[in-house]
Amino acid sequence: MKKYFLLVPVIMIMTGINVQAQRNANVGIFAGIAYYLGDINPSRHFYRPSLSLGGIYRFNINTRYAVRFSAIYINLSGNDLDFPGDLHPDRPVSPRFFNTSLIDAALQVEFNFLPYEPNQTRWDYTPYITTGLAGALIIQTDRDANNFVSLPFGIGIKTTFTKRLSGGAEWSFRKTFNDRFDGYLNYPETYSIIHNNDWYSYLGIFITYKFFNFAVDCPAYD
Repeated sequence: MKKYFLLVPVIMIMTGINVQAQRNANVGIFAGIAYYLGDINPSRHFYRPSLSLGGIYRFNINTRYAVRFSAIYINLSGNDLDFPGDLHPDRPVSPRFFNTSLIDAALQVEFNFLPYEPNQTRWDYTPYITTGLAGALIIQTDRDANNFVSLPFGIGIKTTFTKRLSGGAEWSFRKTFNDRFDGYLNYPETYSIIHNNDWYSYLGIFITYKFFNFAVDCPAYD
């Protein structure tokens, strides 16, 4: 019997940790558009935008910092014929093109410019910046492209609608460190430090929901 009593403190500690995590965690969905930057499209933002969808899990460390995990489905494409010939003097006889679908998974840190209380205050808001580490799992491609890692960074704004519901918008970029994402290496005539590797970006909105709010349901907790 004694060994069962010894389990009680352990269970209480683990429950407390789990409750604390739930008090500060939100899950939600993301929807927006994604586009590609690289050898074919060196500088035109929102080129061939395509629908992107995914999910977000965010853990709010305090009013300034949060950690989040996201997984987003993205489709990207490009074609030489979308650009005038003078933009691509190196264009081969056969125009270059690609179409690639992938799952973008990222672990990121968010820094809030303003103190943000996602669980307590309605219509609280803050701009934020984010960075971390991301990876892409290629689902379908018509070129020689493999799974790769990338450096994500972005800027956004988030606000609370109710004590459980919040949302916002974000514009994020991925530096892929992989110059074969579109199936082509840079040519000497178009070499650039900024566009030495292929990039992609997404812009969209997210809605997150807090399933459990112990501080509200049990005011005596704290």
